[in-house]
Amino acid sequence: MIDEEDSPSDAGGLIQRAVILATLRRDHPDDWTQSELEQALDMTSEVLIDALIDLEASNVIDCVDGFIRASHCARHLDALGLIAS
Repeated sequence: MIDEEDSPSDAGGLIQRAVILATLRRDHPDDWTQSELEQALDMTSEVLIDALIDLEASNVIDCVDGFIRASHCARHLDALGLIAS
């Protein structure tokens, strides 16, 4: 069970959902740069970094060598139709 303290705030949750949905897009290569996500989602670097830190800590995204991608688990859940866009 997730404690209320562990749950993202409403605004933070919306930002995190936008990030994960962007990384799951089929019309973009799997790997994203931070600047690509900032432009695609029209958000500041500070806001995006906060979301990326939380998503990576929860193993929802992988950040490797300057690239951001949905984790294998997130992709599998998406393939099962459990992530609504």
